[in-house]
Amino acid sequence: MDNAEQPIVLATTDFTEISDYAIDHAATMAKILHGKVLLLHVIDKYTHRMLKREGKPESYVNEKLENISEQIKESHGVESIVVVKKGKIFQVIAEVAKAYDALLHFLGTHGKKGIQWIVGSFALKVVKKSPVPVVVIQKPAGNINYKHIVYPLDPLPGSKQKVKWAKILHRAAGSHFDIFIDNYGDGPTDKKLKADLNQICEILKHHNIPYDTHCARPSGSFGLQVVEFANKQQADAIMITSDPDKLTCNPFNKEEERVMYNKEKIPVMFINSKNLSLLIGGP
Repeated sequence: MDNAEQPIVLATTDFTEISDYAIDHAATMAKILHGKVLLLHVIDKYTHRMLKREGKPESYVNEKLENISEQIKESHGVESIVVVKKGKIFQVIAEVAKAYDALLHFLGTHGKKGIQWIVGSFALKVVKKSPVPVVVIQKPAGNINYKHIVYPLDPLPGSKQKVKWAKILHRAAGSHFDIFIDNYGDGPTDKKLKADLNQICEILKHHNIPYDTHCARPSGSFGLQVVEFANKQQADAIMITSDPDKLTCNPFNKEEERVMYNKEKIPVMFINSKNLSLLIGGP
């Protein structure tokens, strides 16, 4: 692995059902990686409301996390680390991910509706500020084993750099990749995409990573086409690049949010392009 000898998989929980889904996925990935789960709860106003409602002290948060840790051990055979911190949610999550050298962060989202702190644009803000890739979750892990990944390829600089994480996932889970190529219908852009594709394919071949290539339609939302394709392929996840310097202004018109909140609830791995310190492919 590119990470520590025993990789750390972070799961943030607000003790809702959707964050339980994220923990389920994190435990699944930790088992694949032969790693540990890091259970994080950030104490905020919703925590205090819960404690007041249930008549419990703050120590109750640790108890709840320890119970979850025991459940993870029983159901997945994976050890957990429990962390409780106060502070600003986005800042604390980033600090904990760095401090423990987490490889991935699994985050549950309620989508565009909901009243918990991991809702709507909050999920995107967590993604943008994360020092590690964030896998956004909307449903239980079920039979998902992260062996079948859709790799969208567009002209943005960070898009082809996802090949580094393709290598990591393949080494861990034996993942196969369906490269889904954007189709602009104009010569210069499509020529660049072809060159990027050739570079990615050479790296995948060099590392004996299985893949197939597919081309999007020349019209319509690329994000929606990605989701449609992933659903038809029964993909375990979609792997996309996010620009951490561009926060969503109109979330209904952003391709990355169209993928994040997909109605099929396919897990989406977000990789902040500026955090990929290595050249395309890595070592």
